[in-house]
Amino acid sequence: MSEPLEIRHLRYFLAVVEAGSFSRAADRLGISQPSVSQQIRDLEAELRVTLFQRRGKRILPTAAGLVFQEHAVTILRQVESLLQDLTLEPDQLRGSLHIGVVPILNVALMPHLLGRFAAEHPGVSLVVEEISSTGIETALEEGRMDVGLGFLTRHSPNLHYERLCEDAFTLVVADDHPWADRKLVEVADLHGQRLLQLPASFVMRRMADEICRKHQARPRIVAEINAIETLLRSLQSMEAGALMPNIALRGREGLNLRAIPLQGNDLTLEIGLLRLIDSEVNSAMGAFTRLAQVEVPKISGAPIS
Repeated sequence: MSEPLEIRHLRYFLAVVEAGSFSRAADRLGISQPSVSQQIRDLEAELRVTLFQRRGKRILPTAAGLVFQEHAVTILRQVESLLQDLTLEPDQLRGSLHIGVVPILNVALMPHLLGRFAAEHPGVSLVVEEISSTGIETALEEGRMDVGLGFLTRHSPNLHYERLCEDAFTLVVADDHPWADRKLVEVADLHGQRLLQLPASFVMRRMADEICRKHQARPRIVAEINAIETLLRSLQSMEAGALMPNIALRGREGLNLRAIPLQGNDLTLEIGLLRLIDSEVNSAMGAFTRLAQVEVPKISGAPIS
């Protein structure tokens, strides 16, 4: 190449890919359309490849363009990371942290934890994945995740489980449910009652089934729904209840639902952190662990006894 490849070439190229048009890319970049077109022509001339092809009214990357796109995204991320690191104080944490969280806790806990963590450690890049308890355990064992926040099953001998707080199963119903005014519900009274449940692949569903079995209650499961938000929003329209931990409603106050305490045995469940036993607790993981140890009990309202 007679001229070095410049960062602006990468930005202009990706803008055209995302917009599918030179004119829309120009609008987004705040420059003229001829300037964008000329920059792309210069880039193709220097690389000696064709990066775009026209398909109808859209501009799409060629095979070479797709290869260039993959590398351009990586390079720009590295540049942005470099610029961010230059603004950090020497003693600030750097790096990345991959966190797994079970769906029922994501809305309740993560917005607060992420806000606090990002404010205290702006140099750490966070990846948060909503995933089942079993999925977290598998990802930790395979090295694809650093730390998990979920229910402590203690199924794996390879993982360290740290209890942060306890919660208890409740009967969640809409405000207009016939039982909405009850102060307490016996688990045995759920026999024959309409319930919405998570699929059996969820640890929380299996725990709820075990509670019903122990109390000789066989509810009528009218639907299995694998999305917590959809399940909760369906309670009113389907005139049903759901067996959920009390924390399920935290952060969802606008849904007009209430959690009725249950009377029975073995209704509690533990919430905490998971990580590999032999994993090195790096600075970012240690910082998140310390934050969760303080904040999760306060958020849940149920500190460790």
